[in-house]
Amino acid sequence: MHILLAEDETVTRLAARVLLERAGHRVVAVEDGQAAVAAAAAGSFDLILMDLGLPGLPGDEAVRAIRHQPSGGSPRILMLTASATSEGQDRCDGCGADGTLIKPLRLDALLAALSRGAQARTPAAESASEPAFDERAIGTMQEMLPAARVAELIDKTVAVLRQHGQTLDEALKNGDRTTAGAMAHKIAGVSGQYGCVALRRAARALEKDLEEKGADTGGQAGELAGMLTPALEFLERCAAAARG
Repeated sequence: MHILLAEDETVTRLAARVLLERAGHRVVAVEDGQAAVAAAAAGSFDLILMDLGLPGLPGDEAVRAIRHQPSGGSPRILMLTASATSEGQDRCDGCGADGTLIKPLRLDALLAALSRGAQARTPAAESASEPAFDERAIGTMQEMLPAARVAELIDKTVAVLRQHGQTLDEALKNGDRTTAGAMAHKIAGVSGQYGCVALRRAARALEKDLEEKGADTGGQAGELAGMLTPALEFLERCAAAARG
């Protein structure tokens, strides 16, 4: 398939692109909503994977713009989101996309969504009994990319997660629930794509709590903080192993 991938987080976009190209697809990748609309108008795509939380023009608005293009009715469009909130799910369901995939992007989930009808959604349920880390996510990149490139991507992921964690902590201290929710969402998306399952689970739970006005987020924030350091250590070990 010819696929348009719209994802703003560089490390997530690169990992998803590797996954799709490994399966034999041709991929055009963009990082914001306006670029996605322009690419959809200029090219012929079988499938568009659209992140909900794109900067500038959000993913749901980009889908509406694409659907209003003269040729906008033809491509299959699936939303990508790490959101566990009802608001995020409603935006995905109401924008004109054909369905939603919960991040991280997995080939089996993509194939399952494509085989079902409109508004197909991959299960969002998660269990605390799941392993904290899924090394298959890193293994896929190692199969596709030179070791030095894998190490570079993981290093960038560590830096991104550390920065998002700091921004989240500052937002929580300042009572800025909007920024905190955005950072929890970003942490969930990045960590899941790179196999940090427990951190992803904690970030999604915190994002959901932050959506509920007046909800106490102290417990979930503490859980996320407790998961961040082990996740960074896991990724640093993976980067070191890739370097040999």
